[in-house]
Amino acid sequence: MTLLLSSVLLGLMWFAATNAVASLLAWLLGRSVMSRMARAPKRQSAQLLLAIRLLPAAASWLFVLAVFLPAHWRFEPPDTEESFGVVLAGTATLGLLLILHAGWRAIRAGFAGHRFAEIARRAARQVDPDCVEHQVLELKGLRGISLAGIWQPKIFIGPEALAALTSTELDLAIAHEIAHRQSHDNLKRFAMCCAPDFFGRTSVARRLEQQWQAEAECDADAHAVRGDDSRAVALASALVKVARLERVDGLRAASPAFSAFHVPTLLELRVRRLVADSALPSSARGWMWRLGAT
Repeated sequence: MTLLLSSVLLGLMWFAATNAVASLLAWLLGRSVMSRMARAPKRQSAQLLLAIRLLPAAASWLFVLAVFLPAHWRFEPPDTEESFGVVLAGTATLGLLLILHAGWRAIRAGFAGHRFAEIARRAARQVDPDCVEHQVLELKGLRGISLAGIWQPKIFIGPEALAALTSTELDLAIAHEIAHRQSHDNLKRFAMCCAPDFFGRTSVARRLEQQWQAEAECDADAHAVRGDDSRAVALASALVKVARLERVDGLRAASPAFSAFHVPTLLELRVRRLVADSALPSSARGWMWRLGAT
């Protein structure tokens, strides 16, 4: 067996094995965080939730690329005769399936984003930059506001939302989307959608993703408001107005790389935090250091 073939097969095997162990660890950590939130509901760090969700995929890639392959190429004789049993072959197959499934999801998301980009290129027009601090694109057919794209996301607003919001409300809505763009939230959402892991098929992982979205939205609200009560009230008003335009924005379902200003399931939570003066950015505190050490 050639060194290249053994590297591929053993790399896939170690990817699946490491993924399984890290998925169990992520499941235990995620369950602990969810249980703690159920007992005492409070803000959680979006960074912590994201780190737990991506732990299996990150650990698997790190171990295979940084530990196994360099050691294998350094110490394995190139002409070693080697055979694989059923267990190793089956584990390698699982690793390959995980990577192929993640690749397929990434390709689908990429095509969806490309189709939207073509539509936007033909139909979108630039909003007058004098009405807001940052330029946005107006897109017919979109009722709300959305940040679309991964590497260079753009802010789109529908004509109805543009007409319904006051200049102050529009400024804050755009500031909310700019906060998402600065935090690379679309890229994070894409990474969770396409992460090759066993953990993603569990209910704990889905709950972590939902909670991450809630905290990411509230963090973006907090950065837009900047601790100002009047800005908080105006942003809450903008949320309610956009929610009345359309309960579910159909554009957002086109790709995991899209984020919508109005998320129906989070409307009450965000408005309550804004009017209660609790829209403060979450903090990872020491959790991020402990998780990184793990």
